Amino acid sequence: MLDIIIRRALDIVGRTERLIEASRRLLDSEGLDEVEVYELDYEIERLGDAVFFVGEAIRSLARTVECWPQAAQAHGIHGTLH
Repeated sequence: MLDIIIRRALDIVGRTERLIEASRRLLDSEGLDEVEVYELDYEIERLGDAVFFVGEAIRSLARTVECWPQAAQAHGIHGTLH
């Protein structure tokens, strides 16, 4: 189940990164007035920061999940010794 959550979340991160790039191209096209450009640029920056942190959290979760069998085995051995 966690592997599905991780894959879907990484897919969302990838799609959002593509959306950010498309928005930046829109900014460069000069089809917006100055206020719209500023607001879109501000939102792109905020979204970019959020995507970065979400991506890092998901990757951290993936690394943690990969270590669970090792942690369970170590805990089992530690529990047996005491």
